[in-house]
Amino acid sequence: MRQGSKGDRQGNINMNSRFGKVAIVGMGLMGGSLGRALLKGKTAKEVMGIGRNPKKLALALEAGAATGVTTDYKEGFLNADLIVFGVPVRDIPELFRRNYGLMGSCRAVTDMGSVKETIVSEIEKIENGAGRDMNLFVGSHPMVGSEKTGIANSSPGLYYGGTCIVTPTARTDKKRAAYVRDFWESAGMKVVSMTPEAHDEKISGISHLPHLLAFMLSNMQEQTIRKNSVIIGNGFKDTTRIGASNEKIWSGIFLENKKAVIGDIDRTTAELKKIRKIIGASDEKKLQKYIRNARKLRESLNK
Repeated sequence: MRQGSKGDRQGNINMNSRFGKVAIVGMGLMGGSLGRALLKGKTAKEVMGIGRNPKKLALALEAGAATGVTTDYKEGFLNADLIVFGVPVRDIPELFRRNYGLMGSCRAVTDMGSVKETIVSEIEKIENGAGRDMNLFVGSHPMVGSEKTGIANSSPGLYYGGTCIVTPTARTDKKRAAYVRDFWESAGMKVVSMTPEAHDEKISGISHLPHLLAFMLSNMQEQTIRKNSVIIGNGFKDTTRIGASNEKIWSGIFLENKKAVIGDIDRTTAELKKIRKIIGASDEKKLQKYIRNARKLRESLNK
């Protein structure tokens, strides 16, 4: 394990922190930003960054995202109060299964995955099949992020003012759920609760589908982007900004939330046919009404 150096990072450690040791698995954009927020806000006494790549972990340490880093899960989880998985959604259940026996002393385990039903159901099967009366896991999804990745793009302010969705089930330990809610609130987030199923259905339309459409629009305009990019203005760039997101992360999200995403693709197809019909009929009145309604909906998000 590499400990943080004394000096400026030592000033981030508060012996009266609300959370003692927080272990974060995955020190990229999300994990790194969380670690930096916890230390800057003196919310955690200690942040242990866990990952596979020693060089990337060293960068997290240098960025002030952790007080210590390790590739050893046993070492990383030792005496942790809270464990947070900040890795791609398809990796979370397997990493939980592989390291479940090392988590016994912590107060709760949570994640930051953008899909909840498969993650929560798979982890509950692991916990219930282990023969231990200990449901540690509480699903979470902080609704923040960026199309950029890596510790170099992390920010201690990423979580502040955002909303985190916590997804307890009938099997979730209520005290652990309250502890996880308190954790996200301490990071400056508003917290709402819903079932994993409701989460996936709603998030598909407001997060997963927009990313898919951004990828689609960029691919549709491939020739213009490659040969005439000078004519592309901010409208296209703003609309497709999230199309610069990581392919491994987002392919996993689409496949793990396949049912909801396909449903939204079908609704998008129907909506395109609707607007095509209005334009095809040169019905300016209906077209303006359609655009006006969309404008008012979008403006309401800024209130």
